[in-house]
Amino acid sequence: MTTLPQAPVRLAVCSVLLAASAGVSAQTTQVTTNDQFLPDDAKPAQKAPPHKSMTVGKTTVTVKGYIKLDAMVTDYDAYPTASLEPLGRDYYAGPRSVPLDDGSGGVTVYDMHAKQTRLIVGTETPLENGETVKTHLEVDFNNSDAGNETISNSYQPRLRQAFITYGNWLFGQTWSTFQNVGALPETLDFIGPAESTVFIRQPMVRYTAGNFQIAVENPESRIAGDTTTDDNTLPDVALRWNAGPLVLAGLIRSVESQDPAGVDDSAVGGGVSVSGKFKVGARDDLKFMATAGSGLGRYVGVISNFDANVDAGGDIDLIDSTAGYIAYRHFWTPKTRSSLVYGMFDGDGDVETASSVHVNLLHSVTPSLTTGIEFMHAEREMATGAEGAFDRVQFSAKYAY
Repeated sequence: MTTLPQAPVRLAVCSVLLAASAGVSAQTTQVTTNDQFLPDDAKPAQKAPPHKSMTVGKTTVTVKGYIKLDAMVTDYDAYPTASLEPLGRDYYAGPRSVPLDDGSGGVTVYDMHAKQTRLIVGTETPLENGETVKTHLEVDFNNSDAGNETISNSYQPRLRQAFITYGNWLFGQTWSTFQNVGALPETLDFIGPAESTVFIRQPMVRYTAGNFQIAVENPESRIAGDTTTDDNTLPDVALRWNAGPLVLAGLIRSVESQDPAGVDDSAVGGGVSVSGKFKVGARDDLKFMATAGSGLGRYVGVISNFDANVDAGGDIDLIDSTAGYIAYRHFWTPKTRSSLVYGMFDGDGDVETASSVHVNLLHSVTPSLTTGIEFMHAEREMATGAEGAFDRVQFSAKYAY
């Protein structure tokens, strides 16, 4: 990772170089459908055509995924602390990955990695009772600290999703029922508007009845000033109603600490989220999400805030928060498109406000091969008044198989 002088000039020069390397084409081609550009993990592996599969006995095995290179230059208000590396430099990991201005004049750094590369294996097996059991196993290489950039850039795989579906039931780890993955905007950044989206995967048992879903999900409490975070006696409960292009979701959870030497208390929290995707014209679309609640903590904004504070009496005081984003995607040609995304977060914890803007240009050479360039700006303000921001230009190349 290389440190360069004079941030504004460097950022402009690097932006031009990245744009040139993107080689984005605007030539007209045969019309393709919007579904080809949906996020790959928005649907299970066994349902994603036209991926190849093989049959082993009665089981159909499907393998899919993608290889992705990300190259970015970032101008920070201050040098990222060790706690933010490599997470905050690989992608925008929420408000806490924005370094606070320390008066040093900032720093500009260049990074390149392929950690978002993903492998998904799905199976589908018919059973003697007429039902079908399906599995989904998914790994990537993000967030790994078991590697370095000195020689080999080797990183360990991590578990993203691992679940079984049988009839109306799902057992295993996947996206929370409280989150609508289909509403995530198309960005080159790994998440996009990280401060303003519900974003969480965890173990659960989920039941689906038509458009209604209910799940009991793994609990975890993050309480400011208390080191105990895994003392929950009850699971989190998430409910969801898929109403056409709209998704309505609710969450009920107990925020708990059972530390005899510290905080020994609990409080019931939760919230609501409304999200959706609306088609605009022949190809364009508008995506959005709005979420509010008390004690949402780890569910929103990639841990923008804790679930709760501890008051002067040693009791748990839930933190209120509101977040939302809106994203418009425009197709310049059937294979070339841009997204404009704005997101915001407001809370009464230590992170008071945060926001981000993304604008990009993507071109699919084929339905499987996409290149693009993206600019983003992110900022946060703490309850103490401290502020920080960064600007980033990113080039990506992705081949899905």
